[in-house]
Amino acid sequence: MTTTTGKNPHLGGLVLGSTDPERLYEWYRAAFAPDAEKVSEPVLALQLGGTWLIFERRDDVAPRAAEPGRVLFNFEVDDIRAAEARLNELGARWIRPVTEPVPGEPVVLATVEDPDGNYPQLVQDISE
Repeated sequence: MTTTTGKNPHLGGLVLGSTDPERLYEWYRAAFAPDAEKVSEPVLALQLGGTWLIFERRDDVAPRAAEPGRVLFNFEVDDIRAAEARLNELGARWIRPVTEPVPGEPVVLATVEDPDGNYPQLVQDISE
């Protein structure tokens, strides 16, 4: 695959199909971007670090993800413990809780379940 700009492809957006995109949008906004202004035209979306997270109403998906581990998407955070506290306030269900950093490992990871059953991951770079 080639591009005309000479730049490598980058992920411009991720679409989350849902039977209730407004509820999903509100959860992600509260979890990762509580100060974000709502973008609803032309689509319901959050811009997070230069990537659009788009919430789309779909009638070809179930209310809950059938295979939530099939695609995991990462949110890089500066303070994983602060993100954990915010998610706990939202009543998040942890698939892989935040753990203490492992000596020699460059990141701390955690996996949470969103209201539709998808598994977003939190990643904090601790290599510095």
